[in-house]
Amino acid sequence: MAVSAPRGMTPEELVAALHQVGEHTAAGFIGEVSADALARMTAALCSQWRHADLCQWDGGPLYPAGRYSWYAQGNVVAFHYSYSLPCDRIRLAELERCSDGTEAATYAALRQELGDYPHPAQALSREYHLGGANYTHSILHYGRVLRKGLDRYAETAAKRHNEADPAARPFYQAMLRLIDGLRVAHQRCVAHLQAQQPRDEVAARNHALLLAALGRVPWRPARTFYEGLVALNWLYFLDGCDSLGRFDQDLGSLYEADLEAGRLDDKAGIALVRAFWCNVDANDGWNVALGGTDASGRCNANALTVASLRAGIGLRRPNLALRVTKGLPGAVREAALDCLASGNGLPALYHEDGYTRAIDTFGLNLQPKDRAEWAFGGCTELMVHGRSNVGSLDAGLNLPAILAETLQAHLATASSYADLWGALQGAISGHVAALTAGVNAAQAVHARWQPQPLRSLLIDDCLDTGREYNAGGARYNWSVINIGGLANVADSLAVLERLVFEEQALSGSAFLEALGRDWEGSEELHQRARRVASYGNDEPRVDQIAREVAEHVFRAFGRHTPWRGGRFVPACLMFVTYADAGTLVMATPDGRRAGEPIADSIGPVAGRDVTGPTAMLRSVAGLPQELAPGTLITNIRLTRRLFASAEERRRVWDLLETYFQLGGMQLQVNVMDQRALQEAIEHPEAYGDLIVRVGGYSEYWRNLSDALRRTVLERCEHEL
Repeated sequence: MAVSAPRGMTPEELVAALHQVGEHTAAGFIGEVSADALARMTAALCSQWRHADLCQWDGGPLYPAGRYSWYAQGNVVAFHYSYSLPCDRIRLAELERCSDGTEAATYAALRQELGDYPHPAQALSREYHLGGANYTHSILHYGRVLRKGLDRYAETAAKRHNEADPAARPFYQAMLRLIDGLRVAHQRCVAHLQAQQPRDEVAARNHALLLAALGRVPWRPARTFYEGLVALNWLYFLDGCDSLGRFDQDLGSLYEADLEAGRLDDKAGIALVRAFWCNVDANDGWNVALGGTDASGRCNANALTVASLRAGIGLRRPNLALRVTKGLPGAVREAALDCLASGNGLPALYHEDGYTRAIDTFGLNLQPKDRAEWAFGGCTELMVHGRSNVGSLDAGLNLPAILAETLQAHLATASSYADLWGALQGAISGHVAALTAGVNAAQAVHARWQPQPLRSLLIDDCLDTGREYNAGGARYNWSVINIGGLANVADSLAVLERLVFEEQALSGSAFLEALGRDWEGSEELHQRARRVASYGNDEPRVDQIAREVAEHVFRAFGRHTPWRGGRFVPACLMFVTYADAGTLVMATPDGRRAGEPIADSIGPVAGRDVTGPTAMLRSVAGLPQELAPGTLITNIRLTRRLFASAEERRRVWDLLETYFQLGGMQLQVNVMDQRALQEAIEHPEAYGDLIVRVGGYSEYWRNLSDALRRTVLERCEHEL
């Protein structure tokens, strides 16, 4: 794709004009004539790093800080950690229409040059965009950078380039150019800081420490916790503020060494971590995995694990994920309970043995040296720290929509429950085949048109093999697929089995007519449907139905292979999408009305787990969770008073551990009193900073729709 010269502009003038309007990423990309996609993307990043405005230093211990990105918000073309080079074509058309002279010509030229530059999600049918469409969270290998420094990466790239065959050399040329761009970005940050005038003694101390740290990292190994945190923060912003993985494992030894040497105390350490957490929160950043084991299987929680939990009290992000292991230190447990008691829904809890078993059962084939390195990206999608490219979320399957489609085609003629169940199984399998084919097409587009230079440099094994990240260069590749509304389907099938096929209270066609009228004129039937036993109450038959549906869906994905390799990995990560997912779905037999939200997790429909927390957790633990290691989210609401005494806290922890012993793998806890939630519904303007846990992460009340707020209120509030 060569650069043209519209309206008398030369190619060089076009690039200069793009810089003039602040489209630095586009200028770098457009300025490369006849280069491959990786070279052009590298040029785009380097151009942005060289020309973008730098944020002001706030006097704190880290830089960059606050809501800031190298990739300016509002630009028409801007780098993104998932979609690489998205273009806001609506804004581009608006700017072209509303500008005049050179600016209008510049935007017209940009539109012409980009043409139909493909977006991977376009290859996937919109009905499968539940929670994501070729979205890719990831985790850089931060620990390796902190141990070796970027200078070592530069040496490795140069050596590989000299040894590579001609076909692989363009990859290494791009990596060397990227490293040069990183040097420019680093030098600009240092020069910018050097020009600042600290406003007080605290800022002056931070100023001196920051400049000293950036004089070394990230180019050489970090020697102290502070140096490591400065390096990690800097790279985090360069990557676009995504996920951090095993933070306490990357920095824990430095933290404990500083404590032992007296260079740091717990109060100062927590303050530093909280400053970083505030950066993550300000930029809507994502997951941090804490605790877990080392390669030998030993619990590897450390002092930084505790500090990270303490620093997260009352914050919305990062999405802290605590791996619960045998021998978990009491200090970690108490810090986790304190954080949960603050009402922010953090940390989510993950059963170490359950995930390890699922990783093996599902065939994710982690090498022995990597078996302990699993972590999470985004909400909670399973990946391997610094070593993986996981589609997360690549797509989603709306089970209530498939159920509605099946009922319209088969309910009137089904001769038995088994007949209807067979039709639903066939429909699910067909949709899984169509979804996976769409994901594979999208992954191929992503590899050809949307490379990721920084991740190709900093995620194993791209640099060693000379293979770009999105083309399959990471050591592990798999695709996490969202499964929505399982509880609605299980409850609906239980209702149909009871009322239509066992009691024969009415025919299938009559039931279908009632659904089509959204239950209008069928109030008695609606109430009867709502009285049938629901999933989430330890009721054997409906729980069996839920297991059968889950197992069929999970195993259906096992019959397909992603374009990049690995496995399609089921998950349930509805975060805030479960309300929109229900808008186009007709009324369902479980009593749900047309357009209402679907279930927000792998747990029961909100408000239907009426027989207590133990019964609810027994139902969910009975699912074949080992067949869905992508992460099956389970929500539970507990009253705040359960965190008021040591005895009650012990009982809370016993409940959570019992769920894990029964086979559960993930659990997230909302601690919020019903009265406060009711007041927040009635007076949302007074509760804008309230934090609640939704279907995969915590969010401010002000950012939730009315429908989402209602579903949080409807969740059963449990005592013990």
